[in-house]
Parts: sequence; C-alpha cells; structure tokens
Amino acid sequence: MAERTTGQRPDLVELALALVAERGWRHLSFTEIARRADVPLSRVYAELPNRGALLETLSRRLDGQMLDVSIVDLEGLSPRERVFELVMRRFDAMAPYKEGLRALAREAAGDLELIAAGLCNLDRLSRWLLDAAETGDGPAMSAIARKILAGIYARVFRVWLDDDTPDLARTLAELDRRLQQAESLAHWTRGFRRRRGRGGEETATAPTAS
Repeated sequence: MAERTTGQRPDLVELALALVAERGWRHLSFTEIARRADVPLSRVYAELPNRGALLETLSRRLDGQMLDVSIVDLEGLSPRERVFELVMRRFDAMAPYKEGLRALAREAAGDLELIAAGLCNLDRLSRWLLDAAETGDGPAMSAIARKILAGIYARVFRVWLDDDTPDLARTLAELDRRLQQAESLAHWTRGFRRRRGRGGEETATAPTAS
C-alpha cells in the first residue's frame, strides 16, 4: 500500500483509511497502522488514541480544506452558490480517502460509534455551511436550515461514493438539484410568511437552506 507523507512524517489518517478500505472498520488495527508507518505505537496513540479520534481528525481535516478559501472569493456569490462551492471543495478533499469512506458507509448501518460520529460531524459541517452562506436567518429558522443542509449533504454524499466519473458529473448534478429545491422552498416560505404578516400575524425570516 502506497504511503503518503506530510513533510517527512507518515500521514497516519490516510494510512488508517487505506487500512479500513482493505480490512473494514471492524478490523482496523492501530498496531498495524504503526507497523505500516514504521513509527512507535506512542506516535499513533498521540495522534489517534481511538477510533472516534480518527473520525474526528479526518472530518476536521476535510472541513479545514473546504474552508481554506478567501472571503473575497465568496463575495458576490448567492447563498446557494456559496454552499455549492464549499461542498464541492469538500468532496475534492475527500478524494484520497474515497475507498476507505466507501467501506465506512457500508458498515455504518450496524455501528453505533460510526453513526454517532457521523451525526456529530454532519452537525458541525452544516453549521459552517450555513454561516458561510450568510443568510441572515434567526436562531429558530437557522436550526431548520441546518437540518435541511445536513440532509442535502448526506444525500449527495451517497451519490458521490458511487460517482467514478472524472468530473463528478453525477455529484454536481445532484447537489445542484437539491440546492435548487431548497432555495425554491425558502422563497415559497418567505412569500407565505409575508402574506401572514400582512394579515397582522407575527413574521420571521424564512429558512434558507442554501
């Protein structure tokens, strides 16, 4: 198995995901990671003390690469366009780990640790996407929007796992379609709440999922 490095140090996260692709999540061995990286067990323990830490480290790495973009580059983009750009950046960052992520997805249904970690990471991701979109929603509507964004990402992620086209055409199309649907829903909701407001009822900003 090819070993990629960060500087002169083996990338333990990438080695771990490659091992998951090879053996499956349930048979992941931190001792084998140390063996393949040719490092002491203490080094693996320091970086990846348990399986949850592996998932957390990977997710935060992907989030960081997704968000490694200048605010200037986001200016002038609509909320939907911003989310589209950031999510595709995250999928690009996930490319080196795709086989390992496929293995994780296959085993997730029967593993509570994977499910819990996935939900936690998905919640953090949706919060950052909504923040970057700068929709101006209030707390209640933002909570709804985060759930919509999380659902969109989860659905598109499943498409990405099986999308082996060079340009990720299926993933691009699915993400665009889902975001357009969410944007249409947000526009309809705005209009509905404005009509209620004109009738004398309290209004609130509509959830914007893009």
